Amino acid sequence: MIVLCLVNTYDKLKKHEIHLRSIARAIPLCYAFDFHLALYDFNFWKNEREMVDEVVSYTTIGEPDYAYQMLDKNKIHLIDNFPAHFGELIATTPEPDRKKALSFEDMARVIRERSVTFLIGLGRRGLPKDLMERARYHFEATGRGVSLETCTAMGVIATTIHFARVMGWRR
Repeated sequence: MIVLCLVNTYDKLKKHEIHLRSIARAIPLCYAFDFHLALYDFNFWKNEREMVDEVVSYTTIGEPDYAYQMLDKNKIHLIDNFPAHFGELIATTPEPDRKKALSFEDMARVIRERSVTFLIGLGRRGLPKDLMERARYHFEATGRGVSLETCTAMGVIATTIHFARVMGWRR
């Protein structure tokens, strides 16, 4: 199982347009590549259906059917902790800790061997320090330490994972 997990680093008490738009952009990526989508620290909704209904009604990004199909297959999750079946935590960052850094080749091996959750910070601050420390691995997707806007990073990370999983990684 591969999980893309958006981590809310904005206001935890107030919903913003960026929350809805980022989720709307993440859903088709996860649908296309058969990933789960987890939302960590998104305390605005009571359950996943309420969230999907609001995202779908708010924005025209993506195809609404994708969100509902994922929901029906239990592939969308609102979480405040990381269940064991989500596997290893991998922090995505332009500045990986050298001791935790995964090369593309190592990332490809890890995702073929076990379940993983890729943590993606939603906001300028990136991932919180506690999650950076908690993550077993750090992954830098550009190979050059370039910081990307969140939705751009989601696309790069999802595509990289897909090719590593399906085709194996060859540089």
